[in-house]
Amino acid sequence: MTEAAGIYVHLPYCRSRCGYCAFVVSTDDSSRSEYLEALAREAATLSEEAAGRDFDSIYLGGGTPSLVPPADLRRLLDDLRRNFAVDEAHSEVTLEANPEDLTGKLVGEWRDAGVNRVSVGVQSFHDSELSAVGRRHDANGARRALAILSQADVSISADLILGLPTQTSETFRQSVDEVGGAGVGHLSIYLLETEKSRTIEEDRRNHPDRYLSDEAQAEAWLEAGETLASRGFSHYEISNWARPGRQASHNLKYWTRTPTLGLGVSAHELWDGRRRANVSGLPAYLAALRDSRRPTALDEPVAPDAVLRERIFLGLRLSTGVPAAEIEGWIGDAGDPLLAEDYAAWLEAGLLARENGRVGFTERGFLVSNEVLCRFV
Repeated sequence: MTEAAGIYVHLPYCRSRCGYCAFVVSTDDSSRSEYLEALAREAATLSEEAAGRDFDSIYLGGGTPSLVPPADLRRLLDDLRRNFAVDEAHSEVTLEANPEDLTGKLVGEWRDAGVNRVSVGVQSFHDSELSAVGRRHDANGARRALAILSQADVSISADLILGLPTQTSETFRQSVDEVGGAGVGHLSIYLLETEKSRTIEEDRRNHPDRYLSDEAQAEAWLEAGETLASRGFSHYEISNWARPGRQASHNLKYWTRTPTLGLGVSAHELWDGRRRANVSGLPAYLAALRDSRRPTALDEPVAPDAVLRERIFLGLRLSTGVPAAEIEGWIGDAGDPLLAEDYAAWLEAGLLARENGRVGFTERGFLVSNEVLCRFV
């Protein structure tokens, strides 16, 4: 039986009304309406290609879908259901939300529209850490958001960041402990990517005392895993923990190479053996759909060797790992003696474990996963 596919919709909304950004969608009425109409046209364009395929996940992402008015959100989800065979009774429908946007009324309207999972960017429960990276919400705002969601009939996913300015091992420990007891079923912990912000990169270079050392971050991350395990969470992917039955089924499709469609500016997809990506500029996206064309910037088949390589480096992200015969066969065929030596060293060092015919990262191995995975990209 063919596994059900997923739909990702990129809703890169912002509060600015300037209209000059090439990537984001302003929340003013005209910009929002034009973008939603374009999404509807894209869905209609894809419907014939997706005919005969069942879908069981919809992910509304892009940072601030919580800024989309509920009536527009309902219309968008109705468009998706009209164009694709979505299993309404058993589908996971996720919406990303900012804590400061949440109200009980709004969450109820999302639920009425069909949203049954909300992913909220908590990041930290300490105001100094949140303000240091320009978050609009404070710790009490994050607590209010989780309290609102815990009273609604939705599954809750939360994000924390490790490595924030002024963060200590103790404050991170407190954040992990608090979010673990706040009714959350799924938790993602990400390392702060200082290289993506020149301001933070310079701050860390000039004030290293404001940041946890790499060693301290590693120990805090391992301790977080132990804390979450004691609260009933399982570590099922490098950055993700979940209570039983609360894994992110849509994201699992990415890691298992299950087909997904991507709608919206800059959206990516894997469909019918091809990887495709939409244009990243909003004007080009809108213009293509006004002409009834798919707004793709990339559309290429995945070669057989690339399929196997993807199965390895994506599958290794999961705690279940990959078949030992698959990874060892690929290494043998690669003709790279250094890779074979590295693989043996990773096993000997306990970064990878080979059990029951599968190979996967150990908890300490997850800490250096980037160094390992880059050898298969």
